[in-house]
Amino acid sequence: MANGGRVQRDKMSVIIPSAFINSLAIGTMSLGMLFVVKDLYGAGPGLVGSLGALWSISYFTGCIVLRKAASRFKPRTSMIIMLTGSATILVAFLSRPGLWQAFAAFSAYGFIMAFFWPPLMGWLSKGYEGAELNRATSLFSFSWSIGGIISSYMAGILSERGKLLPIVVATALFLLNAAFILVSKAFVKNEDVPRSASDSPAAVEDRSTPLRYPAWLGAFLIYAVMGVIFNVFPVFARDELALSESSIGFLLMIRAAATTVGFLILGKVTFWQFKRAALPILSVATVATLIALAFQRNALGFSLGFGIIGLLQSMIYNNSLFYATSGSPDRDRRASTHEAVLTFGQVVGSVSGGFLYQAFSMPVVYAVLGLLLGVGAAAQSAMIYRPGRRKAPAR
Repeated sequence: MANGGRVQRDKMSVIIPSAFINSLAIGTMSLGMLFVVKDLYGAGPGLVGSLGALWSISYFTGCIVLRKAASRFKPRTSMIIMLTGSATILVAFLSRPGLWQAFAAFSAYGFIMAFFWPPLMGWLSKGYEGAELNRATSLFSFSWSIGGIISSYMAGILSERGKLLPIVVATALFLLNAAFILVSKAFVKNEDVPRSASDSPAAVEDRSTPLRYPAWLGAFLIYAVMGVIFNVFPVFARDELALSESSIGFLLMIRAAATTVGFLILGKVTFWQFKRAALPILSVATVATLIALAFQRNALGFSLGFGIIGLLQSMIYNNSLFYATSGSPDRDRRASTHEAVLTFGQVVGSVSGGFLYQAFSMPVVYAVLGLLLGVGAAAQSAMIYRPGRRKAPAR
C-alpha cells in the first residue's frame, strides 16, 4: 500500500506541472490569436467566433479519431507528440502569418491536442476512487486553471507589445513542457503498461454511475457559455466597451481565478458527490448569472459576473469528470467523452454567439444562452428524477 501511494504521488508530480504549463501555453496562444485575426486582419465577430469554434471542432474530432492511436502510446509519449507537434504548427504559422493561415494552424493544433488531455486524464484517474479520485481530479483541475489565470492577462499584455508575441511565447512553452516530460522519464519510472487480459475493460466490473449523463449535459451547457466568454466577449469589449487587450485579459483572469478557487475547495469537500439535485441547480444558477450580465456595461459588473461563472464552471466541470471516470473500467474512453462534450459545447457557444452578436446585440446572446440552459436544467431534472430511476449509491 505504501509503495502504491508513492507510485500515485510520483505520477502526480509529472501530471500537475505539465497540465499547468500546457494550460498556460493554450490560454496565451488562444487569446493572442483572437487579437491577431481581429486587429491585424480585420475579422468580424462572426469570423472570430468561428475561429474559436474551429479549434473546438478540430479537438472534438481529434478526441474521436485519435483515441485508438493515442491509446497505443504511453501517456507521456502521447503528450510529447502533441507538444512538439503544436510547436511545429505554430512555427509554421509564424514563418508565414495570415488570416487563413491562422485558421489552418488553429485547426491543426486543435486536432493534435487530443494526444494530450484524454491520455493525461486517463492516467490521472487510474488507481483512484471516491474521495481519492475527487482529490486527484480537483488537484489536476486546480493546476490547469492556475495556468488559465496567468495566461489570460499575459496574452493581453503581450498583445499590446506585439500582436504575434503571444504565439511566440506559447511556442516556447510547448517546447518547455515537452522537455520537462521527457526529462521526467528519468526520475519517475511508473507509467501505464499494456493491459493484460484480466485488466481489460471487459474483464473489470462496470460500477459507473448514470449520473454522468446529466453531468455531461451540464458540462455542454456551461462550455457553451465559455465559448461566448472566450471568443465573443473580447470582441464586444473592444468594440462597445473600448477596453484594452490587457483589461480584457484581466477580466478573463478573474473568471479563471474563480474557477481555480472552486477547484481548490472541491478538492477538500465530498458532500456534493452523488447529490442529484445539485446538477440542475447549477444550471439554473448559471441562467440567473447570465440575466445579470445582460444588463452590465461596466468592468466591475463583468468582474462579479465572471467570478460567479468561474465558480459554477469549476463545479460543473468537476461533476462531469468525476462522474465520467468513477467506477468506470475504461477511463480513457470516458475521459475522451468528457472532453468531447466540453468542446462541442464550446463550438455551439462560439459560433452561435458570434453570429447572434453580429446580427443583434450582446444581451440577445445572453438571453439565448439563458434559454438554452433553462431547457437543459429541465432535461437534467427529467433524467435524474424520471420514474424508475434508483438513487445513486453513496461511495
